[in-house]
Amino acid sequence: MSEFNVSASILAQTKYCEEEHLPHFAPTDGRCWNCKTNIYMPSGWEIIHFGKRRVSNLDDAELVTGITVEKASNELVTGCPHCNRSYCD
Repeated sequence: MSEFNVSASILAQTKYCEEEHLPHFAPTDGRCWNCKTNIYMPSGWEIIHFGKRRVSNLDDAELVTGITVEKASNELVTGCPHCNRSYCD
């Protein structure tokens, strides 16, 4: 699993956008304005009928969402990985 680190991911996304001349859509502090969860931290989910439910222990998770330092360094963030809200529409 790649590393989750809020401050490193914020810097990585800023640098990526500057170097690639792309708009910076991600929240500057990493906190999603819609669900209030930090996009650069992992959240664990249990898959349930027609949806998902958050779990407190990542070891019990069937799905882990969040943006790693590696992903923030190499991909444009356009929405929240937790609630799927777009930042660019």
